Amino acid sequence: MAEDIGTVRGLVNWASKYEIPLHSQVEVYQDPVTGLSFRAREDLLPGTKIVDCSYKLSLSYLNAISAALDFPRHGSVPFPPEFIEHMEQENPHIIGHFFLMQQYLRGEKSVWSPYIRLLPQPDELERLGFPNWWPEADRKFLQATNAEPSVGKRDKIWHEAWEKGHTLLEGRFENWTAYTHSLYRWAATIYDSRSFRPSVTIPTQLVARPQVVDHMVKDRFAVLFPLLDIGNHNGIDQAEWIPDAAASHLSLVIPEAIPKGSQIFNYYGNKSNSELLIAYGFILPLPENEKFNLKVHPLPEVEQLRRSQSCHRRFYTRPGEEWRFYVRTNNGDPDVQTVLGTFSEGFVDTIVCMSANSREKEFILQNPGYCIEKVPDPFQGPLSRALIRGLRVAVLKLQKDVKRLENIGAELGQPQNKNQELALNYRQGQLRVLKGALDLAARHGLQTTSFNCLCPHEEANLEMNKSAPFLSLECAYAWLERYYPSEGATVVQWISKDQDESLPLNWAVLIEDWNNTYWIVWIFVIWMLRKRDFEKFSVEHENLHSWLGSWAE
Repeated sequence: MAEDIGTVRGLVNWASKYEIPLHSQVEVYQDPVTGLSFRAREDLLPGTKIVDCSYKLSLSYLNAISAALDFPRHGSVPFPPEFIEHMEQENPHIIGHFFLMQQYLRGEKSVWSPYIRLLPQPDELERLGFPNWWPEADRKFLQATNAEPSVGKRDKIWHEAWEKGHTLLEGRFENWTAYTHSLYRWAATIYDSRSFRPSVTIPTQLVARPQVVDHMVKDRFAVLFPLLDIGNHNGIDQAEWIPDAAASHLSLVIPEAIPKGSQIFNYYGNKSNSELLIAYGFILPLPENEKFNLKVHPLPEVEQLRRSQSCHRRFYTRPGEEWRFYVRTNNGDPDVQTVLGTFSEGFVDTIVCMSANSREKEFILQNPGYCIEKVPDPFQGPLSRALIRGLRVAVLKLQKDVKRLENIGAELGQPQNKNQELALNYRQGQLRVLKGALDLAARHGLQTTSFNCLCPHEEANLEMNKSAPFLSLECAYAWLERYYPSEGATVVQWISKDQDESLPLNWAVLIEDWNNTYWIVWIFVIWMLRKRDFEKFSVEHENLHSWLGSWAE
């Protein structure tokens, strides 16, 4: 909905009065697509400051606790000590959310009222166009996408956070009943969609308390910067945030020239369309923004094996992040590195650890610097078997995700509103990522994870398997028993007796110590069969005949 230009002017005037000056050649205007935005009135040079925001007018947990003179409460009644002391240990962000609620409830008495008036209001569901505020009919269009679980998780987190804070305010604070769950959801939405990280926007020397500094450095809460937060995101890093402790303000600076009449963008960070949709209510039509999350669940012993590798990341900011990866759009040539590069860093090495047998696990432990993603030809190394097996599992997972997205999408029908149109565009992007990854895998990687045409499996009839260059020992002996039953049975029984293993043989156990030996036996047997009836063998087993001839004659 269009903004009242008088309210916008009021915000700019208020900001100027409270040391948030907007550059004289920059204006705030209503863009039909991005809403309130910055625009250059004249050509702007590189290094131009678009706006300075005084820390005294920032709005966060720091104000609620009066962390320093630069972060005052501006006449707001302090929250009860029990509330602050309990929440401050691990949940400073919740204090910030309740502080925003307090300013909204104070109305015109709040120094931030001109800013809050321009925010989407708690009862303006159309302006609160984030999936968490969508009706159920619109949320259905997110089913099977990465956004679906995030929406539900966010609702749960917000409710639990509100309950913690509200319980501590109950009976201890004025007008505590007005701090409703709905109002908390609004405040949390505002912070999620408009806030900045303190670690990169506020100098730590402004705050004395070690606990508060630790919260800042680790981004345990977020900060609102009025007026400065009007800048929108187009996915291009063309903005700089310059914190200034001496001047006590944060500046938004453009590193490159902006021509007259152009919108001036901020930069929210390298975010995927899933992140943009959940937190900001929009997506970008950029291939690099399209990603599909992949979550793996390694056993505890596999976790330790992966952590033993020098290429494994050591620090994570969110629970579960260690085993959360993604697949992305990759339009390069379908060589080995492109196929592996379709997955985010660490995924391939993790699935190799998950697929490794005892011998391969021992190799990983003895060679912590050897990582599949770092070597030039991973299919020729000592972990190639584990890589092939792991990639096959990954490909089957992607195929399953594609099928689920398509099946649910077929039942959704045509979109009936903007939310559903947005969700449909988003889910189509998710499909593009998955299908693109599978296409690359089919052209190169999937061949290495498919059954060779010699394998007597139903899947061997697939066209792609005719050129699969890898053959397992199990498939090799199964082929022998299929086409030469008498000779094959004799050899397999001899192996069974030699290893004291019952039939059918468990090749996964045998290859641990006898892999090379039984490959030599198999090659010798088929070489003798080929020599016994050369013409017949060459006709009935043309590929195998050519392969033997390429190196044996």
